[in-house]
Amino acid sequence: MSIKVRIEDGDGSGNRAKVTEGGYIYVQDSNIPPIDDRDLQILYREFLTLNGDGTTTEMTVDGSTTSQLFYITATPNEDVYITSLSIFIEATGIALGLDFAGSGAALANGCRLYYEDQNGEINIGTDLVTNFEFVRLCQGNVPFGNAANAFIKTDGIPAIFPTLSFKKVFGFSSGFRLLRGTTNKLVLEVNDNLTPGTIVAANAGFNIIANGFKLK
Repeated sequence: MSIKVRIEDGDGSGNRAKVTEGGYIYVQDSNIPPIDDRDLQILYREFLTLNGDGTTTEMTVDGSTTSQLFYITATPNEDVYITSLSIFIEATGIALGLDFAGSGAALANGCRLYYEDQNGEINIGTDLVTNFEFVRLCQGNVPFGNAANAFIKTDGIPAIFPTLSFKKVFGFSSGFRLLRGTTNKLVLEVNDNLTPGTIVAANAGFNIIANGFKLK
């Protein structure tokens, strides 16, 4: 004998779950985590910094002998949801093809973007050896310019600034999460000598900002 069950809101609103003829329950994706009086959303904007020091944002460093790691980490009390990464690379002579930051050529080893959780290291982007590889990782977001300077800001020092959306590219509806109270981290690994005036232009610049929110 079957038992009749009704799923209803416990606050007295009378809202009930609806079941289709096929036996499915209607649900709705709100694109944000559930919010109640115990939760608080806080805007989040943080540079990836060298060894997570919170200060050194400039990624034009020498990683040719020892890889240099720029990262953000989980916090003790809040889940961090990263919705996008704003990548900024500038240099005189910057080009989109076989070039990184005005070097005139691809990097020998390149950069690696990955995150670290209880399962180990999970790659997001590997062999990032040219400006174009960063644009490709971001699936051409944000598109602007023309055939001569596609994706390149031309006023002042030329630069590219592609944006990696974790929702559009990877399907994370609320953003990529760094779980509170863990060692989760998001890392950009530099594996070449990017010191300005070496293989990259003398006025080269390179940094990444993570945008999203914290849920307490």
